[in-house]
Amino acid sequence: MKKLLVLLAAFSLSAAAASAQTTQTTPVKAAHGQHTKGGKMHGDKAAKTPEQRADHAAQALTKQLGLSSAQTAQVRQLHLDRARQMQAHKAQAGTATAADKKQHHEAMKAEKAQYEAQLKQILSADQYAKYAQLRSDKMAKHKNQRQGMKQSKS
Repeated sequence: MKKLLVLLAAFSLSAAAASAQTTQTTPVKAAHGQHTKGGKMHGDKAAKTPEQRADHAAQALTKQLGLSSAQTAQVRQLHLDRARQMQAHKAQAGTATAADKKQHHEAMKAEKAQYEAQLKQILSADQYAKYAQLRSDKMAKHKNQRQGMKQSKS
């Protein structure tokens, strides 16, 4: 009986020690907010629903551009529609052929132009000018980061 208790205690301690030894499964690059292979972001961004994305985008634009409550609601609905479209495109992209990808790319360009036109109707002229400046600054920053990554790989 005593041997059985000692054996049981040893087994439970070894099981506890083994379960406590977990490894980090998140890639280091993703933990720092960088893209991993394939251009996909891991972490919170991938887990957000279209509604969460729309809320986040509407809050960010409200803060950056000083939107009214009516504008915030319109921007949220616009972003919700766009997030749902993007989710549908991502689902279709996995099985697309080369010809389908080109058509898919053109459709996405048209949807982006439509989004920009609708946003321009919601925002005042000053707000849209500030939005356009913020967007171009963000694109320039992203381009500089990509060039820096290319140079560091060479």
